[in-house]
Amino acid sequence: MAVTVKRATLWTTTTSNTPGSLAASLSPLAEGQVNLDLVMGYSHPDKAGATIEVFPVEGASPQRAARRAGYRKSGFPCVSIMGQNRVGLGRQIASALAEAGININFFIAQVVRNEYVGMFSFEADSEADLAVKIIREALKHKPLAATRKRAQRATGAARKVSKRAAPAKRPASKTRSVTKKKTKTRRKAKA
Repeated sequence: MAVTVKRATLWTTTTSNTPGSLAASLSPLAEGQVNLDLVMGYSHPDKAGATIEVFPVEGASPQRAARRAGYRKSGFPCVSIMGQNRVGLGRQIASALAEAGININFFIAQVVRNEYVGMFSFEADSEADLAVKIIREALKHKPLAATRKRAQRATGAARKVSKRAAPAKRPASKTRSVTKKKTKTRRKAKA
């Protein structure tokens, strides 16, 4: 399965930081048949309030349900990434963004049954649009971790082959004893 990279819009609401607040905030969305891929909730520094963010809320009916529940579009431009996980994927994406000079506002990712789901947020729409292009281009290449593993395996295999193919060397102790015998024989011949 390929990795899908696209612009995303989080919907957000604030609520009290009390038991049942998350359930109460999600109930209208469930009743409105809004099928969510991501739900993020966190308390505020003062611990009195909390923020809940959801994705996706697409189409007229889901958006009406979200608005009735007190959700509004988040002000943070986001990029959603979904697809098959592989070693080094998160680092590969983060490195590509860093090389382009794009700062990440926030990032959340999870892998479930080898499926990667990530959400990156940026300060400006122009950064998010550019990030989509950069991430897509970066994902065309194998991650560095996979390349290193392959190189290590190839190097290890080459070492094994070279050890088998190397000619047998005479042990150093036998070489010295042969040399000593020749020297003794020459001394006797001169005498």
